[in-house]
Amino acid sequence: MIRAWRRLSRDERLAYLILLPALGAVFVVVTIPFVLVIIQSLSTEDGTFVGSVNYSRALGNPLLYEAIRATGVYTLIVLPIEILLGLGFALLVHRTVRRPGLRASIYVLAILPLVVPPVAIGVVARLIYAPGYGVLNVILDRIGIAHQEINWLGDPTLAMLAVASVDVWQWTPFVYLVLFSGLQTVPRESVEAAQIDGASGWAQFRYIDLHYLRPLFVLIIFFRLADVLRVFDHVFILTGGGPGTATQLLSLYMYRVEFKFFDTGQAAALAVVVLVSFSLLYTLIARVLPLERA
Repeated sequence: MIRAWRRLSRDERLAYLILLPALGAVFVVVTIPFVLVIIQSLSTEDGTFVGSVNYSRALGNPLLYEAIRATGVYTLIVLPIEILLGLGFALLVHRTVRRPGLRASIYVLAILPLVVPPVAIGVVARLIYAPGYGVLNVILDRIGIAHQEINWLGDPTLAMLAVASVDVWQWTPFVYLVLFSGLQTVPRESVEAAQIDGASGWAQFRYIDLHYLRPLFVLIIFFRLADVLRVFDHVFILTGGGPGTATQLLSLYMYRVEFKFFDTGQAAALAVVVLVSFSLLYTLIARVLPLERA
């Protein structure tokens, strides 16, 4: 390590020294909670060491696999929809909107869903989907589509679609903003050359735009998987994980283990298992979808 340090230039050493306090603070903030969670996962509430007992209990609980299934279904619904909608809107604005003022207005409107507190979004969504007084049922009845009340939050399939729709509304703008910024890096000369050669809009996207957007898709998948893992607020307000366990995602399941059943050891073991599993998943995604541009 000393030899490697000596091989660095003066500017590189200065950069590392400047970053050292920030990196050290991040290391401490991340490491201390992680070590405490591992200790809790290997012991009881009174501090007695029990080894892998908590892990066996956590992995042997059938409710865990129901939560994993619900989280998987939720992910398979929201991720493709958000990516496709965000990509389509980014391409639409990039190719058709030329006025800087209008682009700036769209940019501001896209930011608004991202800064609204999830609790507020959950409350508004509850007013839309709630039986009896829900706005959606009233609208469907007025326009003649549905003449009887639809229990959006009481049916397992409809409840999952309802909570997923809230996620799509809030996070599709994030995908749009990321991909739209990526489209701004596409060289204008390449696009003009393709247009002169008679390339269609699909061909321009496939052979030019996609080349610059590929690393951003990996970034989006990374961020959105992390967000899906910690989704809690609007699901808790809308359904509380119900009906039954239909919308009980991993975050709600871990919350119940810790704060409803007060099983700290099992909750800590679950946290470690989830962290390790998603770290391996991220590694796999990074290998399958490399960040480097071809």
